[in-house]
Amino acid sequence: MASRNSFFALLLGLAAAAALAWELPLIPHSSEQILVKIPKNCKTAREITAMLQEQGVLRHSRAFLILAAALKWDTKFKSGPYLLRRPEAWPVLAKKLIKGQTFTIKVTVPAGWRIEQIAERLEASSVTDADSFIETAKQKKLEGFLYPSTYFLEPDAPPETVLHAMANQFGRVWKERFENLTLPAGFSIKDVVTLASIIELETTCGPEKPLIAGVFLNRLGKHWKLEADPTVQYALGKWKDRLTYKDTKIQSSYNTYLHGGLPPGPIGNPGADSIGAVLSPAQTDYMYFVARGDGSHEFFRTLEEHNHYRYLLKKAKRLAKQPSELLQ
Repeated sequence: MASRNSFFALLLGLAAAAALAWELPLIPHSSEQILVKIPKNCKTAREITAMLQEQGVLRHSRAFLILAAALKWDTKFKSGPYLLRRPEAWPVLAKKLIKGQTFTIKVTVPAGWRIEQIAERLEASSVTDADSFIETAKQKKLEGFLYPSTYFLEPDAPPETVLHAMANQFGRVWKERFENLTLPAGFSIKDVVTLASIIELETTCGPEKPLIAGVFLNRLGKHWKLEADPTVQYALGKWKDRLTYKDTKIQSSYNTYLHGGLPPGPIGNPGADSIGAVLSPAQTDYMYFVARGDGSHEFFRTLEEHNHYRYLLKKAKRLAKQPSELLQ
């Protein structure tokens, strides 16, 4: 019996070697590529090869199956989306299927982006449907917890899969960098992320963020309104270069010009430096700040100082438009 099994194994090995020797010189030079999705329920080598042959990727599936069995490839093929050539060389095809070299799309999510902005980019990148992503994210209340980073995602992925990847990344960053830090008095993790999302949209100047966090925490401590422009932008549902007085009167629970305390939740998805600023704020007695116009801010202790600086800014802008006034 042993010799008989050895004989059949030898025959199988010879057949596989012959098939491989025949296929190797025939590596195609076609540049045509196709995205083939092998579903998770497609587990057998026979099912997979039939699908690949139907898509024009695999030639001579029977011979390929013999080779796969001889080299024990057939038990190692993995599901997923693959970018393959028509036709694909057997060694290249087998390597991709065994190693699970699936096709992914690189998507970068900038810090501060809202769910809607992320959804738009994901759909434009052919990753997932924007409307479904927005609906699922809002149902799960994930605004603020979709960590801004670069992701490699499979095309046409369910929104739940993409949201899981982003929320998991937030969880990893929180555990690695912030889990052992003390939250501000009376704050929950959601409160931290909410304030961080405001800071993220207030400034692009990283070193300023702890100082801005200090100002906001001072205002909250004195039960003052935050009066943060980004919360009005969020309430408006669009970003404006300059808010008007009328804008600050928009009726919304997110409008911190009208309502005290923090808004109901995050207004975007903050990065680590903004979260870190809330957890390690600057110790300051500043209560106000004003944008200089270059991305940075000027800070003040009193309303009089704040208003005087705003007056000087307006005067400087007016003079810049009307240089003749300098001669008067």
